[in-house]
Amino acid sequence: MGLFDKVLGKDDGEIKLEKKEAFGAIAVAAVASDGDVSPEEVQRVAIDLMTLKAFRKADLRDLRNVLDKVASLIKKRGIGPVLQAAKAGLSKDELAAAFFVAVDLVLADGVVEDNEKKFLEELQRTIGMDDATAIKITEVVVIKNKA
Repeated sequence: MGLFDKVLGKDDGEIKLEKKEAFGAIAVAAVASDGDVSPEEVQRVAIDLMTLKAFRKADLRDLRNVLDKVASLIKKRGIGPVLQAAKAGLSKDELAAAFFVAVDLVLADGVVEDNEKKFLEELQRTIGMDDATAIKITEVVVIKNKA
């Protein structure tokens, strides 16, 4: 920790995310991976997350609080550490669902930029997902988005 970090209170402590926050972190990181977060993307994040079991009983205020918290964490600590915390907060099946949501958000506009591809590859590595599963999920999302 540097001199200014001591004065300004830089927090390098462990990041702990609850299940909703972990899902939210992965979704927000996915839409932010292209460098811009449009209002339509925020709306899409909300729609995608509300379909998950973890959010079915959540209200919009709860969802907004989760998204605000994780967006702030990503801005402050970076995507890598937040993705690691998200991994710790989700089971293997939940990580697969979160990966599905991330791919869906990235592919929603029909254009996948290089930085979005890099994000999905980083997410896959971080959560320890094998290539075969990642490919299957991506293929399903492509089919879904063609409809």
